[in-house]
Amino acid sequence: MNSTDLNGPQGPQRRIVLKYGRDTAMLPDGIFRSVYFAAARPPLLPPSEEKLVSQRISRPIGSLPLRQILSAGDSVAIAISDVTRYSGTEKFLAPLLLETDAACVPRNRVTLFVARGTHRAMTGTELQDAIGPELASGVRVEQSDPDGDSVLVGTTSRGTKVHLYRPVAESDRVILTGTISFHYFAGFGGGRKALVPGCASRQTAEATHFRIFRTEGPGKHPLARAGVLAGNPVHEDILEAVSMAPPCFLVNTLLTPDKKLFDVVAGHWQKAHEEGCARYSKTYRVRIPMRYPLVIASAGGFPKDINFIQSHKAMDYAFAAIEPGGVMILLAECPDGFGSPQFFPWFRFDDPDEMETELRANYQIYGQTAHAAFVKAKACRIILVSSLRPEDVERMGMTHAASLDAALEQARGLLGYLPATLVIPDAGCVLPDVPG
Repeated sequence: MNSTDLNGPQGPQRRIVLKYGRDTAMLPDGIFRSVYFAAARPPLLPPSEEKLVSQRISRPIGSLPLRQILSAGDSVAIAISDVTRYSGTEKFLAPLLLETDAACVPRNRVTLFVARGTHRAMTGTELQDAIGPELASGVRVEQSDPDGDSVLVGTTSRGTKVHLYRPVAESDRVILTGTISFHYFAGFGGGRKALVPGCASRQTAEATHFRIFRTEGPGKHPLARAGVLAGNPVHEDILEAVSMAPPCFLVNTLLTPDKKLFDVVAGHWQKAHEEGCARYSKTYRVRIPMRYPLVIASAGGFPKDINFIQSHKAMDYAFAAIEPGGVMILLAECPDGFGSPQFFPWFRFDDPDEMETELRANYQIYGQTAHAAFVKAKACRIILVSSLRPEDVERMGMTHAASLDAALEQARGLLGYLPATLVIPDAGCVLPDVPG
């Protein structure tokens, strides 16, 4: 952890700028006794992103080079990320397509499938921004549809029926792309998730997400959490599902909070992903000495705070750093609102246990997110700086604030003073690691 006593011998208190949507918010000067930061040491950036990507693709982990895997007559599906997660698609797509060219696969036999899971479809402008110049290179672009035509490829040992979007499932070769980051219950994003739930049916997505719950009693499975793969029932169910229609190759980026590429992994869809998770965790799992009575966290700006469902991931990671009964201020603009019409109706329940009972009987993915947020709102006091309606924020068990300054005044009122405070400028990327 990087810690600084801003009122101590190091001189005048410096300005603290936090991301909020496409803008920033600034902590006022001189109001804290001391401020500590949970921030990763910036990783070394490559001299050339293009050279690094090409090198990783040409020297894959646990796999032959892609050009040796593909055949000239193959139809190739490349799963790419949607608008909710920036993956640097425009940085690796050209080198990846050079591999399909080298295998003599015509560009019109290559389709980019937006692995949108259960998220909304992307607009034309968003597609242009995400894909870049390769959008005009002759490749086809299609968005997966969780409610569209699907193919059953098998059933996992936990009982998940694996339905994949038919156009993807019927492609001769499937390539997964994306970015690796922490995920609040699947352990890490990226890798296998581009296919399941990315290109799976809604029912399959819901079934894999349902594995978050304990089978032997109420509550969340203790290993279904950020930064954990081994023994994580959600991760293991998805792995088994993807192995029933195994992709032929993977390219995943590792990005800084400022969307700079610092590493890439490529190769076998599972082995390369696991290597990438280890590298990411080494940088963005940040040790802190204790939990704090006040935590101020930014989800990281757009697109990490595009909606509340995405912003909740930052809330989840920051929650590990707060002492019981403490206060969290979360900056998350949420210009797209909650992110799904399935989310807010779950707050018809007044108690998280009642919500869980209903979820187990009639599961919905975003009901689970609502439950996870509600549990945290009951365990500490959360002040949400966002564009959401104040009455909706209150219904979620949180306190609405129109600005960071207003949130600080509310925190002072709740705590009686402003104590030693932990600031997490990029809470959507950083996972606080607390002893014990």
